[in-house]
Amino acid sequence: MGKLQRDLPGGVLASECEAYLNGTLAEFWEERGTAVPVWTWTNLLAHGSESQIHDSLHRPPKQRRTGRSWRIARSYLAYQVLDLACEDLTLEELQSTVLRPLELELAAHPQVERWTPRRWVDTVDEAIRNQHSTLGL
Repeated sequence: MGKLQRDLPGGVLASECEAYLNGTLAEFWEERGTAVPVWTWTNLLAHGSESQIHDSLHRPPKQRRTGRSWRIARSYLAYQVLDLACEDLTLEELQSTVLRPLELELAAHPQVERWTPRRWVDTVDEAIRNQHSTLGL
């Protein structure tokens, strides 16, 4: 999106919406120096393409200490998501039945903002495992 479009009223909002739908909201806010809410780290897993999620496994952590811990946590989950999507169900099925509802649930609870990367990983991992066991896999 060009500079002129971002300067127009609603341009930043439109850019945020686009980033949300593309699974790049955490990076969008991080690049702008905005605080990245905990739930936002689920965004790539919930909306990203298989190649975007795969790329997050190999992307070197950013220099910011806070973002680095969250990127490592998200990489761990990205591997699990891709592994499950390859073996048992499609990525779209996993995203629509588990990850998108979880993303919205996390965003709706303010106490999530106090979570550590470990607590977030455990929560997402449990949601994925519950879906896995629900399917009888």
